[in-house]
Amino acid sequence: MNKKRWISIAVIVVLLVIYVQTDVISGGANMGKLEKSLLPSEPSFTTGTYQEGTGKTIALINVNGTIQSTSDSLSATDTYNHQIFLQEIEDAFTNPEIQAVVLAVDSPGGGVYESDEIYQKLISLKEKYPKPLVVSMGTLAASGGYFISMPADKILATRDTLTGSIGVIMSTYNYSELAKKLGVEEIVFKSGKNKDIMNPMREATEEEKQIMQGIIDEYYGYFVDAVAKGREMDRQTVIKVADGRVYTATQAKSLGLIDQIGDLDGAIAEAAKMINESDPNVIQYQNETLFNLNRLFSMVSPQLDFLGIKQDLQDSAVPTVMYLYR
Repeated sequence: MNKKRWISIAVIVVLLVIYVQTDVISGGANMGKLEKSLLPSEPSFTTGTYQEGTGKTIALINVNGTIQSTSDSLSATDTYNHQIFLQEIEDAFTNPEIQAVVLAVDSPGGGVYESDEIYQKLISLKEKYPKPLVVSMGTLAASGGYFISMPADKILATRDTLTGSIGVIMSTYNYSELAKKLGVEEIVFKSGKNKDIMNPMREATEEEKQIMQGIIDEYYGYFVDAVAKGREMDRQTVIKVADGRVYTATQAKSLGLIDQIGDLDGAIAEAAKMINESDPNVIQYQNETLFNLNRLFSMVSPQLDFLGIKQDLQDSAVPTVMYLYR
């Protein structure tokens, strides 16, 4: 890397530190402005050759990182972009030149909304465009990462993959004792007794706990139903294994949660068999985002994590229902 580029990086780092420090006070306004100036307004994708062949075309699409719509922002901690991913699967299924799709999943899951959006879209696309869909699980394909795999015709996982984690989680913090020690008291005006449910400045009431558990149970039911349908399993059988734990690939195969143990090349080979092709041409979808500060910071210092800390604080302020392994 030349001297001018290092100088540019140093300037950006200094400016970003200032933005993050003042962002806590400004309530996110500075980071929003910075994102608009550095990220493209219209996220898009491109395709490249993954495996050159003379036969039918197979599309390879990657899901790397936490499945959240916020992951296209500067505060994201991975490379997943929800809107781009939705565009990619739409293109792969609607493109008449593509005969099969391989989904490479390496994700701990993410938001219930985003995971279900992917699941529903895949179901809809497969009904309209009946192309084979094969999932290749990487290091981790848990919770929402497993949920989005349910529309697949076949699921492969490497012997080192962790998968499963069938369940729902939502959490918040209780800062009430800390607030008392600091002499801080929150004054709340609300229209109803449950308007500030999960307020981190006080203990949750039993009624509030029941309300939130009802939400968790409903979304858990959606997950169980998706597994029962996708894996052709009895619902009660799914419930027995859906206690939130992760499974190794060997365990998952014995439970019927995946089809076989194999790597990405094996998944591509399975997709090729489904379309009767011995020499497939495999194209890979790629995120075309022009600038990613996460890569910049990982290059400058792997230990530089204040963006991650900031995101954790933001997430704790707004509790979210998640299909997430953690």
